[in-house]
Amino acid sequence: MASGGAQESQRSESRIEIFGWTDSAIESRRCATLAEATELARTFRWAWLDVEGVPACECAAHLEQIASLSPLAADTLVEGVRRAGADDFGELTIVTMRSHPPGKVTEFVDFLIAPRILATIQEKPGGDCFEPVRERLRKSGSNLARADTHVLFLILARTICEGYRPLLADFQANLERFEVALVSKPDSSMLKRIHEHRRTLLFLRQGIAPLHQALHGLQSALSLRTAGNPELMGRIAALRELQDETGALLDIVEFLRDSSQHLLDLYLNAASNRLNEIVRVLTIISVIFMPLTLIAGIYGMNFHGDSPWAMPELTWWYGYPFALGLMAACAATLIGFFWQRGWIGDPLRRRRQKPAPVGAPPSGPGIVGSTLAWAANETPLSMILSRRRPRAGRQSPSVRLPENR
Repeated sequence: MASGGAQESQRSESRIEIFGWTDSAIESRRCATLAEATELARTFRWAWLDVEGVPACECAAHLEQIASLSPLAADTLVEGVRRAGADDFGELTIVTMRSHPPGKVTEFVDFLIAPRILATIQEKPGGDCFEPVRERLRKSGSNLARADTHVLFLILARTICEGYRPLLADFQANLERFEVALVSKPDSSMLKRIHEHRRTLLFLRQGIAPLHQALHGLQSALSLRTAGNPELMGRIAALRELQDETGALLDIVEFLRDSSQHLLDLYLNAASNRLNEIVRVLTIISVIFMPLTLIAGIYGMNFHGDSPWAMPELTWWYGYPFALGLMAACAATLIGFFWQRGWIGDPLRRRRQKPAPVGAPPSGPGIVGSTLAWAANETPLSMILSRRRPRAGRQSPSVRLPENR
């Protein structure tokens, strides 16, 4: 009963909308059932069937005729493993992407690309990242009136890729804060947070890397049938552009994974250095007290009497002050020697630093803390997608070069 109630609630939140392209405009209509939407799609030159909150098995039953959905393709859509990827079924291509819209649930989106229809299937209701594209299509005079299924597929796929960018930017900011905290005061609690970020980055990579590899194989398979088929040529071009998008995201994820590994190494090095500092201090204290112990042990033997080999200091009026002064002199000599060699205090305050070469990473105090920041300035995340031209709401990526001093 609980499962049936959940299905009824999901059906009540489902949304079926179709965008149809005519010779002069784009029409948008909400449909109550998939049967109504598929019948309406036949009346347009080509259409985008946007389905949300409907099970894939129900969608496959209605898309068999209009989208050339073969039994193997229907089985892949319904029973296939839920992972990012791409498959070729003759005239139909199925691309599965994992969407991470900001502030919304993570879900899989299935794209069904056919000659006259593009279908997107999302089984989870509750919103997605396609709303800006829908708003562009609903506006009269939209520049997408001349688009086809491949162009719209690329726009929707890029919208999903754009959802990764805020997450990756937050990861980069968090990793930089972790590095500053590790340099200033290493804490074991930071190690757990770094491992959590590494696991999340691995989860994001699982949604990008399989798709990137599948797109490469799919292009090779489709290129064998492109002779005299302009529709397949357009599909290959869209898949190639999507492969570039996923490749750029994959580069960012790999860069952040390397940065997190750098933080782990930094924590281990900081812990090792801290242990070395403690051992160094204890060793210096032990070395300083070694001659003092030797002096105390010699005078503690208490050899006195008339023998010429006895200790005259035992009966000397200034014997005790002489022993204490000898101990103080030995301790002061060792402390001065250690200070001169830089084993006590901060050696960087007493040694002149050589100027860093032009364009080199910063050096001197705080060099470890500024390494990742310098690398981020030289290779920011926006540089990986720098070929993208700026548009409204997006700042143009900038490259900051080292200053010549």
